Amino acid sequence: MEQRIFVELNAEWALVCAEPVTAREVSGWLTDAGVFCPDEAPGHLDDLLAELERRDRSKGIEHSDRWLATLIRLAAGTDREAQLAARVVMQAMLPGAVRLTQRLMRPERDFDEVGQVVIACLYQVIRTYPASRKRRFAANLMLETLHWASRGLQADAEPAGVTWAPELAALPGDQDVPEEAHRQVLAAQAHDVLSEHPGSVSGARAELLDLLLGGVTAGLVDIERARVIASEAREGAQEAAEQAGVSAVAWRKRRSRTVSQLRTIAAGLAQAA
Repeated sequence: MEQRIFVELNAEWALVCAEPVTAREVSGWLTDAGVFCPDEAPGHLDDLLAELERRDRSKGIEHSDRWLATLIRLAAGTDREAQLAARVVMQAMLPGAVRLTQRLMRPERDFDEVGQVVIACLYQVIRTYPASRKRRFAANLMLETLHWASRGLQADAEPAGVTWAPELAALPGDQDVPEEAHRQVLAAQAHDVLSEHPGSVSGARAELLDLLLGGVTAGLVDIERARVIASEAREGAQEAAEQAGVSAVAWRKRRSRTVSQLRTIAAGLAQAA
């Protein structure tokens, strides 16, 4: 999987870190905000971010909100300091941007192209995010990025786009806000699997479609693969084999792979429950 956009960003970050003045500037901002005590902040940007991440894990969202609010207020400007503040936030959010790119992937999409959309949206969100919101900066930065990136990919995007949902910010602190928003998209996709004559099957085939619905909603099966399996369930094995133009042997092998995949999905859903 091509990840050129993220490789290039990390290479650019190495150049930013190579300038000693940048670490002094960032540590000065965070010291003035009370995030660090005087002379406490690491002298290298990479080490500074690692220390912030370590403290976020031990101190929680309140600590994350404090230092992110400081940098986001600065990032709203137009000078070099604003660009540096935005770049530091961007680097801190980069692991989330990679995960978001993976969530937005579809068989017809190129990873690097999706990544470029995500990064462009994330940077714009950072530069325009209202610091007055005051809570859950990291989660809401990624949620707004998911919103804008899904809209940017709308030409071939999911059947239901992600909309801004402020109520998600009220979720418990240990809950992943972007993940919950993305789950809403998966749920819409899952219902799309059953959109063609949902009441036309019963018994074991209906149970299979319910399993597919749960698998897509949980993110355990790709939407396109689910559509193929759902079509096979509605049409029957013989009809599906004929339409696919494959031999009986090839069809049995394909069905065996499908059964194996569904067992994994069922196990995953059972564990999640």
